Amino acid sequence: MKNADLSQFQFDYDLTWAAFFMNPDGTIYGRYGSRSVAGAMAHNSMASLKHAMRRALELHQNYPANKASLAGKRGSEPRWKTTLEIPALQRQFQEQLMKPTSRENCIHCHNIYDGWRETAYDEEAFDQDSLWVYPMPDNIGMQIHVDSGNTVAQVIEDSPAAHAGLEAGDVIHTMNGQPIISQADMQWVLHNLPTTAELQIEVKRDGSPLTKTLSLSGDWKKSDISWRGSMWSIRPKLRVWAPELSVEKKEQLGLAPHALALETKWIPSQEAKQAGLQNGDIIVEVDGKTEAMSHSQLNLWIKLNYQSGDTLPIQVLRENKKISLTIPLE
Repeated sequence: MKNADLSQFQFDYDLTWAAFFMNPDGTIYGRYGSRSVAGAMAHNSMASLKHAMRRALELHQNYPANKASLAGKRGSEPRWKTTLEIPALQRQFQEQLMKPTSRENCIHCHNIYDGWRETAYDEEAFDQDSLWVYPMPDNIGMQIHVDSGNTVAQVIEDSPAAHAGLEAGDVIHTMNGQPIISQADMQWVLHNLPTTAELQIEVKRDGSPLTKTLSLSGDWKKSDISWRGSMWSIRPKLRVWAPELSVEKKEQLGLAPHALALETKWIPSQEAKQAGLQNGDIIVEVDGKTEAMSHSQLNLWIKLNYQSGDTLPIQVLRENKKISLTIPLE
């Protein structure tokens, strides 16, 4: 992503794989590629990719008569047009940014988020709300059929989608006037909405067109972002690798299947070592929390609830004894 035009190529930079469908003049017909805590490719398939390509070709066939409806497919101008201009990335990668791109010195997509956030920290302007990017349609109550890419598979009870009258089987045609070719297109629309918004969705139900209006407010953009590669650059940092024990190993230690049990495997943090944490310790309680979490989920919870310089009270199992420790957060 060293020299990619960030004003043109705006998408969820934590994706495993993404595609753009564009006119040679730069007009974007649509995006493809989605990811969530369900898995790297849980929302993608060859079938939905083919559908997205066909829909993009239909938009191209009607271009430029439909150009006005595609205007929102391109976002506002970003603060920095390329990764080379992001101050925190300039500091982090230094000469690497100026060398010809190779496997050893490439800038990954998620590094863009890293650079933006580190720069915001440097400027004392970091806003936690900036973490909630590219929300899934599930966040507003629509589960999308993976192979179709634009058909509602299920409407979640008591959700904005349910209140608006959307139903399973509805085929989504536009959202706020933008033609939809994939689930990624839906995420693009949701990403650019304010927290409180009205969302108009045009659907076809049994071949007949309908328009539904969803009222969105509150925390609808928030979800489990522990899967995101850029999550690790968010402060504070525990800097301990501790994967979750299997249910069988928990039972051997006398722990319930749904108990917190993370085995410390690697401690790059000198502060954590000095606080007494050792490899092999089983973390069983964190600030009173004992519910099962993955290593990533624990780190996200810490990042959302603590600040750099805070201390984290934990309990560990060591040789069948519980030991209380207080770990500094970086």
